[in-house]
Amino acid sequence: MVSNGGLAFAAAAAGAAMLAWSASRLRVGEVGALRLHWLAGGALAASAILLGLSWHAVQGVPGLLGSRMGHLALTVTAVLLLSALAAAWLHSRASQVEAGATAAWRRGAAVAMAALALLALILAAAIWRLPQDAAAMTHWPFAWRYDPDLPVSPHTWKRLWLALAQTGVAAALLVGALFARRWRIGLLALAAVLAFSASWPRPQMLLTEARSTSFQRSPLAFSDTNVLQGGRLYQAHCAGCHGAKADGRGALAASLPTWPSVLGAALFDNRPEGELHWRVAQGGGPALSASGSHAFLAVLGPDEIWQVLDYLRLQAYGTSGGTGMPAIPAPVVELACRDGRAARLSGLRGLPLRVMAHAPGAPDEPQDPRLLTVALTRGATGEVNADCVAASGEAWDAYALAAGVPSAGLAGAQFMVDRRGWLRARRLPGAAPAWTSADNVCGPGGRMENTSAGGLGDLLLAMDRAPIAVPDVRRR
Repeated sequence: MVSNGGLAFAAAAAGAAMLAWSASRLRVGEVGALRLHWLAGGALAASAILLGLSWHAVQGVPGLLGSRMGHLALTVTAVLLLSALAAAWLHSRASQVEAGATAAWRRGAAVAMAALALLALILAAAIWRLPQDAAAMTHWPFAWRYDPDLPVSPHTWKRLWLALAQTGVAAALLVGALFARRWRIGLLALAAVLAFSASWPRPQMLLTEARSTSFQRSPLAFSDTNVLQGGRLYQAHCAGCHGAKADGRGALAASLPTWPSVLGAALFDNRPEGELHWRVAQGGGPALSASGSHAFLAVLGPDEIWQVLDYLRLQAYGTSGGTGMPAIPAPVVELACRDGRAARLSGLRGLPLRVMAHAPGAPDEPQDPRLLTVALTRGATGEVNADCVAASGEAWDAYALAAGVPSAGLAGAQFMVDRRGWLRARRLPGAAPAWTSADNVCGPGGRMENTSAGGLGDLLLAMDRAPIAVPDVRRR
């Protein structure tokens, strides 16, 4: 992912190049030697490059429109596009400059471009000064968002593409009118007619309702500590209605206006984290709503709501095996490694891992040079044949939640974690050996596929050949 420093450098380079051009052109004697068409092309290319870098820096359209870094990056891109348009317009007018006005026209063109260059440099400095979390989504500015799983009819798509084409032609005519020496009024009128007559489909036919927090992600580490704290908060504030196992069968369920929802795997299917956070925080209002949902923002802080959601997410994975769910990261735990290479599980990113719940007295698993083995011991004493050991009870309990078994029944379970830290497969106690038919394998789309691997070698190859294409924003 591109850092804010890299983005600031790209913006500063474009601004500095424009400023250098402006300074050099002040010494040019002929208007035609200003090379404005070269400047227009360079500014246009710089805006395209900067937009591409910004896209990667803030991870797509939501970040561009809803984060501080995205806003500044779009502003710099707009300045560069304006510079390209201004240079092209000045180039089209250069041949009309009278001989006596050459020097004044040249200075005016150079000063105008220098002003835009300085603005780009100021914005680059602002990007440089942004904090490291400036790429995080802060606010989605629209009432609608695109949902790739929303069924859209072919007629609606056709109507959308026709409207886009019509609007694109109108924009091209508008730009042409700026450079035209004749028919300018006609081009402007035709552009206006095309733009206002475009028949756009209703938003409900293409988009789904959004919240201001729709694209926000948890700022917390997906760790054993946070997950288990979320479990304690859930049992204290939510289990009375939704049930201790999030099955909608709490002690108070029958007294509510409507039966509480099941907070299982379906909760996380096609529902952004930020919208779930908003739903928990806002609920149905300050009192119990008609849907039977409380607003918990006055009871739980924003981070505590994220912890509850992480707990529910890991519990849903354990109960369902992850079927139909987006991928989840392996819970980060404290480690003690033989060679001291890492103090936390997240420090082993870049290597495939096997996390196993050590069963005292059971024969040791043979070591495999293709991966690192992390043993969960829950404070058990004795020598463990593993590269790293997680001895805390919290680590054990978090992975018991991921296995969907009580803590007392976790011994013997194993989990496969890919190089990016995602849970890719699990083998429950008593399952078939050698990672075969009893395994759930998470595919590259980030969803459990209920497929099988033909042994450990095939599983490792599958994880490397088809990595999960989901931005990793919780690396701690």
